[in-house]
Amino acid sequence: MQRTLFSKEGAAEPANRVDIWRPREFPAIELHRGERVTQDYPRHWHDEIYLCATLSGASYLESYGTTLAVPPGSLVAVPAGEVHANRKVDCSFRCIFQGQQALQDAFENYTEQAAPMLEFRSGLVGSGGTTAGFLRLHRKLDGQHSELDQDEGVFAFIRQLVVNEGSTKISIRCQGSEGLAVERTKRFLEEHFAQPVRLRDLARLTGISPFRLNRSFCRKIGMPPHAYQLQVRLARAKQLLRRGSSAAEVASATGFFDQSHFTHSFKRSEGMTPQQYMSCCKKLQDGKTHTQYFEAHR
Repeated sequence: MQRTLFSKEGAAEPANRVDIWRPREFPAIELHRGERVTQDYPRHWHDEIYLCATLSGASYLESYGTTLAVPPGSLVAVPAGEVHANRKVDCSFRCIFQGQQALQDAFENYTEQAAPMLEFRSGLVGSGGTTAGFLRLHRKLDGQHSELDQDEGVFAFIRQLVVNEGSTKISIRCQGSEGLAVERTKRFLEEHFAQPVRLRDLARLTGISPFRLNRSFCRKIGMPPHAYQLQVRLARAKQLLRRGSSAAEVASATGFFDQSHFTHSFKRSEGMTPQQYMSCCKKLQDGKTHTQYFEAHR
């Protein structure tokens, strides 16, 4: 993941700052994250579809001679090629530039059905669910998440955007028996838990579309494939910790990015760090009592 940072020199707070990056696995997506930006963007247009969620401050979109105020918590969309202007005042935001053809290709590959030329309306996105999905995806592409987790996030949001916000209405076909595909996916994730896995690889393995596989897996197992893979990794990690392996060794052996990522994931799941878990296991082996305290969530 490459990132370019623009910021005011010597600013005490991260004001008027925009982070820009492209996820390595999704080169047709460019992400921006702005912190308290005050800036006028004169009339221009993009080759890509532009989606921007305002988190705080004031944001205004001018298109076809009309100025639209974009309140915090709202998502705005501008189709590729449409001339528009933006004004931001002490505005924090997250935005995505998505190539039009890449979006269409991703939708068709994910759902395994042809779609007419996808078109979108300019202005506020009407669905709160789409806005929430956008923010989840943006944060997912901004942190340490597995390839499988990012795949699910990107394709699920693209489908949500096309179905809920596209000008062309598309019905999604969901049919056929998928139980065998789910069991095969589950077994594959258990046997290859430490390896990076892509959703398209699982779809190719099972012979059904990524959309059908992801939907069926969630319905039958109770969580998406990436979450199941994480649980398998954590279960194997606990086995290794009980055998005396260090946190660094366990992180490497179970497919985490690094020890920090492993510790964060382990604590979030178990309520304790790997070191605390090893101490607990040692006390239990010695016949002692272990008392666990959970941090208060604010």
